[in-house]
Amino acid sequence: MVALGKGRSRAAVLGVVALACTVGLSACGGSGGSGGSGDSGGSGESGTTAMKVGVTPVGDFAPIYYAKEKGIFAKNGLDVTIDPKGASEVPPLISGSYQAVSMAWATFIQATAQGVPLRAIFPGINGAADTQTGIYVMPSSGISSVKDLEGKNVAINQPKANFELNSRVALQEAGVDVDKVQFQVLPLATMADALVAGKVDAAYLVPPFSVQAEDKKAKLLLDPYAGRLAGSPIAGYVMSEAFVKQNPKAVAAFKASMAEAAEQLNTSKSYRDFVTTYTKLTPELAAKVPAYEFPTAIDVEKLQAVADLMAEAGFATKKVDISQLLVDDK
Repeated sequence: MVALGKGRSRAAVLGVVALACTVGLSACGGSGGSGGSGDSGGSGESGTTAMKVGVTPVGDFAPIYYAKEKGIFAKNGLDVTIDPKGASEVPPLISGSYQAVSMAWATFIQATAQGVPLRAIFPGINGAADTQTGIYVMPSSGISSVKDLEGKNVAINQPKANFELNSRVALQEAGVDVDKVQFQVLPLATMADALVAGKVDAAYLVPPFSVQAEDKKAKLLLDPYAGRLAGSPIAGYVMSEAFVKQNPKAVAAFKASMAEAAEQLNTSKSYRDFVTTYTKLTPELAAKVPAYEFPTAIDVEKLQAVADLMAEAGFATKKVDISQLLVDDK
C-alpha cells in the first residue's frame, strides 16, 4: 500500500500522478463572448470565429502559440486571442469568458465527475523523464538527498492539486515520509525566485522556470517521470459542452490548427527557437530546454486508466467515461 500521507492512501493513487501537470492550473476571468449559437459565435464580417483561450505560457503549450504566430488559426477561419490564465479556470470557461483553456487532466476529470459540462479537445504534453520537471533545490540548502526533504518545505502552485500529488507519490516512492514534508503554495511564476532566494527549501518547477533556476545553480533532486510515470497524459485543451455543441466548425478548426502546429514543431525540431517568442528564455537558456515531442491526439486508453485510478483512489467523486467526453473529428 502506498499512502500519500494526511489520510490519502491506496496503491492505486500512483496512477493519479499520471496527471501531474507540468503547468500551473490557472485562468484569468477576463471578458469575451460566449460564442453565441450555431457556428456564428464571435464571428465578424470576415466570417472568422473569435476565440479567447486561457493558457499558461510554459513549454507544454507551444503549439497554440505557434498556430497563432504562423497564421494557422487564421487560415482555418479562427481569430484566436491567447490570454494568460489566473487561479480559476472552470468558471470563466463555463461562463463564456473563455472559449477554451489549457487544463490539467486531473482538473478535467474531477470537474466532469462532479457533473461540470466540459469536453476534452486536444492534448498538451505527456510526462517524460529528463524534461527539467520535478523537485529542485539549491546547493546552499544543505539538501543532498531526497530523504533530506523530511522536515523541509516544498513550494507548489496549488494545494491538493497536480504538483502536490506528483510530489507526494514521487517522494513516497523514494522512501520519504510525506507527512513530514510541508507544501507551501506560491504563484507559479514566483516559485523559482523564491527557491533561489532561499525563501523555500525546495520547489516543484517546470520549464521555463526550471531552466531559469538551473542557470542560477538550482539542481533537480527528484524527477517524477523517470520511471513508471513516463508517458502519462498531463494536460490538454478543454471547452464547455455548450460551446462545442453551438460551434462544431470552430471546434474542428481549432483541433485541425493545433494538430498542424504540433506536427510542424515536431518535424522542424524548432521548438527551442520558438520558445523564446512567448517566454522570457534567452536563446542561450532555450538551448537547454527539453526537446518536446507534441502529441496530436488524446490517448483515450491512457487517460481512461488515469480516470479509473482517480475514482478508485478517491480523487474524483466517481468514475467517468473518457470516451463520452471527447469531441469527434467528424
